[in-house]
Amino acid sequence: MTPEDILSHPARVLTTAQREAYFRDGFVTVEGAIPADWLEKLQQTSDRLLDESRGVTASNDAYDLGPEHGHEKPHVRRLRKLVDRDPVFWDFAASETSPLPDIAADLVGPGVKFHSAKLNYKWPGAGEVVKWHQDIPAWPHTNYSPVTLGVHLGQVTSAHGPLICIPGSHDGPLFFHTDADGAWTGTVSEADLEAVDLASGVEALGGPGSLVAINCRTLHGSRANSSAEVRPMALYVYSSADAFAWMPPPSPTSKTGEIVRGGPARFAHVDPRPCPVPPNWEEIGYGSIFTAQGVTRRRRVETKTG
Repeated sequence: MTPEDILSHPARVLTTAQREAYFRDGFVTVEGAIPADWLEKLQQTSDRLLDESRGVTASNDAYDLGPEHGHEKPHVRRLRKLVDRDPVFWDFAASETSPLPDIAADLVGPGVKFHSAKLNYKWPGAGEVVKWHQDIPAWPHTNYSPVTLGVHLGQVTSAHGPLICIPGSHDGPLFFHTDADGAWTGTVSEADLEAVDLASGVEALGGPGSLVAINCRTLHGSRANSSAEVRPMALYVYSSADAFAWMPPPSPTSKTGEIVRGGPARFAHVDPRPCPVPPNWEEIGYGSIFTAQGVTRRRRVETKTG
């Protein structure tokens, strides 16, 4: 569906101004979007799974671990395939009582397809800067409806290393996220960034329960967390029902492809704008954006980590 088609449908959660801002800028931040009861369930489940990570010694299908991880000091960078970690996370993604799929419908249209979900933890210190990137080059679809809904599980100020989005970049070029040899780096090259007004970036700030919606083409990143607190953010990806992936997803879940609002599409919407081809993740495996951006050169084939 086109933005005009989507806006022709009545809003479910967002205001008209918020929806228009999303299509104009490529992102929108909504303070207090998530009710307190849902927020409490997400926080409690996140805390429990973080505590359970104390017994994990290496990254696996559930946990992407940072270099300082240990029993006494957990350092989980990401809960992978979030909806497969606990039923609470899938209920939040799809249930009739959750506002999240209705927010997605306000931005992708009445037919909503679930793609993936994860929970990122940005720990204090300089080690977890997320470099500038776009999402869709890692998981291309027939159109550019996919949206990531990021839910703040705690307070996010400038000191917490919030997401920073470049307004209007969703209407600009899609960049290669590879090095000179064609190996995946998960980031836009310094040469390509010279043409981008990075100073125009807008921070996604807000209290617990705030939400930021980011279009799949929008250029974004985040600085280091200079606060004394971890910044947890749940990230859910949806698309319109008429969007279809044309390469294997990097982190498929047991729910990937399920329709969570409306019904399945009878026709595919194919956007004529081209998209770079990513690696075949089924062949080489995918770690996380942290592992991808952690080195400047990577082998073309690596151990499969899910």
